[in-house]
Amino acid sequence: MTIGERIKSLRKKNDMTQEKLADFLCVSYQAVSKWECGASNPDLSLIVPLAKLLHVTTDELLGMVEPETDEKKLEYDALYEKAHHPEQLKLAEQASREYPGELKYIMWQASCTYMSAYDNYTTQEVFYETLEKALKLCFIVFENTTDENLKNTALENIVMNLAALRRNDEAKRYAEMYPNNLILDKDTVMGWALTGEDKRKHSQQMLMNHLDGMLRVLIASDNPDPKKLEFLECAEKLIHDMFPAEEYNRYYDDLIDIVIHKALIYSNTDHKKAIWELKKARTYAETFDDLFMCTPTAVSYNSPYFDLLDYNSADLLVYGPLEENKRINNFKWWLSGRCFDAIKEQDDFRELMNN
Repeated sequence: MTIGERIKSLRKKNDMTQEKLADFLCVSYQAVSKWECGASNPDLSLIVPLAKLLHVTTDELLGMVEPETDEKKLEYDALYEKAHHPEQLKLAEQASREYPGELKYIMWQASCTYMSAYDNYTTQEVFYETLEKALKLCFIVFENTTDENLKNTALENIVMNLAALRRNDEAKRYAEMYPNNLILDKDTVMGWALTGEDKRKHSQQMLMNHLDGMLRVLIASDNPDPKKLEFLECAEKLIHDMFPAEEYNRYYDDLIDIVIHKALIYSNTDHKKAIWELKKARTYAETFDDLFMCTPTAVSYNSPYFDLLDYNSADLLVYGPLEENKRINNFKWWLSGRCFDAIKEQDDFRELMNN
């Protein structure tokens, strides 16, 4: 059996096309075809990579016998696990050549190539050519790996490369494929793919999501615990800072919760402060109702951080008719409970309750 016949047999055994074998070896598929039909033989420098790619020893490939060591691979593995830098490009290329089909080394090469596009920037043309090389390597990994972590790494890099190449529609399409349950979240990856107004709006929505998350943590307790006062004040200041025009849109709702809980804390220690907080809560409740409780409408945020976003009060209809969701009624419900017994007999409190 000739070496070409062994290559063909082993290629098929590994369920590999001529084109895929050629991609991994950085040669043309015509070269592979010539080997297999006996028109030519692989270059001597390709014998070791070919054997590793086909999962045999060089002796098996050549019809001989002798095992070989993997010490070099252990060195490459150690380097791969560390942070990738453009200076590692030659090492990554060497690892890919010596261990063709080892997709993590191709991913290593792709990452270093992407970074080298910025590190060695000379002209726009060279910059784009380098990114195209990195993108091709990413696709080889993405289309061939069965390792989910490696596949997602390739996907991240595909989005970054496409965005840098200004092929943003393609970048968005691949960003949509990115899973939600990873440390690097889908919103971040999608942000790489967007441009202009779309990117700014996406960033504002991400910022708002983070704001909502922080507020949920800061306003978590329903107990009048004095230790929570600093958390409530932090939440209130956070909203005020994010809305410098003092038009809080749907965040009037959060402000109502914040100041009512502050009033609960103060009701046992400082009656005047408790009443002051309840007056604020009533104002917030009335303003919220004026904005949202008439007819369903979209209200834009008057804030430099969220000026491309709006809130549609139609979303409140999932809780029943708007009339049944009036915040002033919720405010009076709080005042009617026993939690404010300590200040219920004060004239200011009765006025808030009865008006």
